[in-house]
Amino acid sequence: MELNTIACMDCLEYLRQLPDDSVDLVVTDPPYNISRKQDLVYGGRRIRKDFGDWDYNFDPVPVMKEIKRVLKPTGQIYVFCSTEQIPIYMRIFQEAWFFRNLLVWSKTNPPPRLSKTNWVFANEYIVYAVNEKVKLNKVTFNFPGQRAMKNLFITPILTGAERLRSPEGGSVHPTQKPLAVLKRLIEVSSKPGDVDVVLDLFMGVGSTAVAAAQLGRRFLGCRGQGYPPLSGL
Repeated sequence: MELNTIACMDCLEYLRQLPDDSVDLVVTDPPYNISRKQDLVYGGRRIRKDFGDWDYNFDPVPVMKEIKRVLKPTGQIYVFCSTEQIPIYMRIFQEAWFFRNLLVWSKTNPPPRLSKTNWVFANEYIVYAVNEKVKLNKVTFNFPGQRAMKNLFITPILTGAERLRSPEGGSVHPTQKPLAVLKRLIEVSSKPGDVDVVLDLFMGVGSTAVAAAQLGRRFLGCRGQGYPPLSGL
């Protein structure tokens, strides 16, 4: 598989083309399964609830099994997930991997709770694990200091220039993640200098690839059909 490329194809089909023990780090944002076919109408305002067909009935089990195969024994993985998915990924990683931590992305500008009948959803989560239970001094982990290594990222949802827009003015992808968060994960858990390979099976608009390239890491990945061409990676 050619490095520093992004394929448009099914993630399992893509993974099966990768050799065993060929990837150093996985940073990925799979579907959350939170879409609803019917949008919410509140106060005369229509709130989009359907992100797309890709956000329905996603089963992480076969994908995680293939990722485990292509990841090196000392390789690490970060998986973004919803609140409801935490026990699913925790079970996968505690049973067959080396679970390490649960990180929190706290959004300073979360969508408002229009109904005012529940707490505002301000957090998303990142499950962190190592492929196998190896000696931790064998695992790449760049620890700059205690203050910098809290398992908490506090940033806004993308609203400015970093948010990619379609010609019609809407967002290209509804769940685009901040480069600041992705770059932090990559720089902590991989080596710079064109050594390590970073894999993302759900590239979306290519943010993981951009973060890896800016940090001098090689990348691989795929995304579904229907996105506009990527440039500048």
